[in-house]
Amino acid sequence: MRISSIFIWAIQLALIVHVLKTGRSRYWIFILIFMPLIGGLAYLLIELLPEFSNSISGQRAVRNVKSAFDPGGEVRRQQAAWEQSPNTDNARRYAEALLEAGDSAKAESIVNQALTGMFAHEPTLLLVRARLQFEQGRMQEALESLEALQEHNPDFRSADGHLLYARVLEATGQMEKALKEYTDVAGYFPGVEARYRRALCLKAAGEQQASTEEMESILKEAKLAPAHFRRSQKTWLDATKRELAAG
Repeated sequence: MRISSIFIWAIQLALIVHVLKTGRSRYWIFILIFMPLIGGLAYLLIELLPEFSNSISGQRAVRNVKSAFDPGGEVRRQQAAWEQSPNTDNARRYAEALLEAGDSAKAESIVNQALTGMFAHEPTLLLVRARLQFEQGRMQEALESLEALQEHNPDFRSADGHLLYARVLEATGQMEKALKEYTDVAGYFPGVEARYRRALCLKAAGEQQASTEEMESILKEAKLAPAHFRRSQKTWLDATKRELAAG
């Protein structure tokens, strides 16, 4: 048997072990056995790559790889688009790229340039502004940006924006309002993060028992959820476990 064949089958065996350990559908075992090369590639593309890309560490690794091959490439692309057509969508993308690159000052400058005239209350840009203000610890300013967004765009809906609003309320000491917003957003937010943050807010508000019950409920429901849900929410489920263990 050639070395290349041994290598391929070693990879296939590792993938089969991964299928068994992670509780994925057993049909992958048959695909990996009877279609060794194509099956392995299919498993990587369908099962592993999406999970890796959706995780925080995965997103960071992807960004690092892109940065290694093309440092600042995304910022340059979005800058070119903004300079060619300085509209609100390009402003938002450029500002988000700058935020990812750690240049919050430049990101804020771009947002402020775009938030003028008839676009002075454009909701997606106000949300980017609130996000960068929050990340810089400028909580009162973030609150004002989010309140302006709601006042001028009453029909605008964003799960991320709603969660950010709850976090800003908590950070500014408005615990009762924060808990209400956490409860509301947890009802439709995709994933576990909103419920996890609600539990932390309950704890900070002195409602230890309610916080513990919420975290236990998160983990109990996760056990009944499909395996792909648990994989996609691993960051928040692990954080919930650590918080419960810490008491």
